[in-house]
Amino acid sequence: MIARPAAPEYTEVMATRLLAACALVLLTTGSASPAPAFQPELRRYYDLLRNVCLTGVTPQITAAYEQARVAVERAQYGSGREGNFWGVRTPEHFYQDCFQSPGNIK
Repeated sequence: MIARPAAPEYTEVMATRLLAACALVLLTTGSASPAPAFQPELRRYYDLLRNVCLTGVTPQITAAYEQARVAVERAQYGSGREGNFWGVRTPEHFYQDCFQSPGNIK
């Protein structure tokens, strides 16, 4: 006959095992999904926007916006530009934020 630990210890052991099993399931399912294909274009666009308050909207920013917009639409991410949560804002919107928000935008 196998002896069970006392009730509080047994509960703690089972909770630890359950937590480890949940973490394992999350890690295996989370790593299976590939990164969206548009991330490099989006990263380049956001990198160029860092100084938009100082430089204004430049042709490089506009070109990067167009590349990011096309890449996101091609990937059919989210619900597209008609959705509420489509992630690429125009450079003009970011430039307007420079004047509408208090303090220094970083």
